[in-house]
Amino acid sequence: MRLVVLRSEKTGVEKAPDDPYLQEFNTHYAERVIGNLRGKPEFCAACAAECLHCRDPYRRDFSGDLAGVFPFPAVLPYVIESPDQYVPPDIPPHDALLAIHIHEQILLEILKHCGRWGTKCVVVPLEVPDWTTHSARAQAIALGQANGFEIAFPKPFCGFKPSPGTALAAFRDHFHIGYPEVELTVEGGKITKANVIASGACGSTYYIARWLVGRSLEDDLVTEVISKRLHSFPCTASMERDPELGDDTPLHIAGQAHNMILAKVKELPPPLTDQVLSPHGKWIQKARSATDTRKSIERAKAVILEEVQADGTYALAQVRAKAPDLNPAAFVSAALLLKKEGKLRR
Repeated sequence: MRLVVLRSEKTGVEKAPDDPYLQEFNTHYAERVIGNLRGKPEFCAACAAECLHCRDPYRRDFSGDLAGVFPFPAVLPYVIESPDQYVPPDIPPHDALLAIHIHEQILLEILKHCGRWGTKCVVVPLEVPDWTTHSARAQAIALGQANGFEIAFPKPFCGFKPSPGTALAAFRDHFHIGYPEVELTVEGGKITKANVIASGACGSTYYIARWLVGRSLEDDLVTEVISKRLHSFPCTASMERDPELGDDTPLHIAGQAHNMILAKVKELPPPLTDQVLSPHGKWIQKARSATDTRKSIERAKAVILEEVQADGTYALAQVRAKAPDLNPAAFVSAALLLKKEGKLRR
């Protein structure tokens, strides 16, 4: 399978865009992904002096499958007058196109030409929610339908799990990147082997698998190994809350995907949808979204008004007893709003 990579690249002369009309594109993640694809010995240095060269037996150097890596400026205007000027004239025929945080106008312009290059699938990873806007994604999907190629926007890349039999699935299987998949061998209650079938595109799964070997299934492997190693690799996915992920974060999604490595050999606790794993490996309560907070306050207002209409007054302890799942702050906020609206006197 032939692959073309589109990426942003620093030239060494640009500065961070202080100009409000300019935007800066991530270049670090592309270096990670390309380093993983090329299997460079120096690519991963996470283990430092404890390195076992765990990636060597896989011999996964896809340099020969890279039809080309095309860089674009890391700082560009938000709006480009003529994005067609950035389309490389020498993009060779290929099967898959991987676009890592390039200007979305340039991306859309390039997708218009995929038909003549024989592109079968396009992957545009979103390690940060705003790397590609919803509008641009909708246009890209329409271009894929018009030009006969499949397209995916995994958020993050660790969530890339295409349907079997598709060109996107062939891409994942050939390059062994996407949703992490590790075959574990257990003997005497201990993990003796960890064979990485598919890794996160940044290469983190190899690092995690290396530290699972030798550990007992009785250990808290989610916290002590997977979370600890994912954060120390470190994971490049964003900690920004995203409404499209149910107000979750790409980093948390990446962590949950790696937790599932253990699913075939160890019973996992039910998904902690109301909790997130901190960088220190501790489960903490997920902050409520703005939408949830507004709903809580509206419920608290209704409870207070119902109490006032029945008794003429209300007490915090009484209304809290009627809605114990709401926190005191919701009732305080509700009371202040009701007073402002002239529906309540305090």
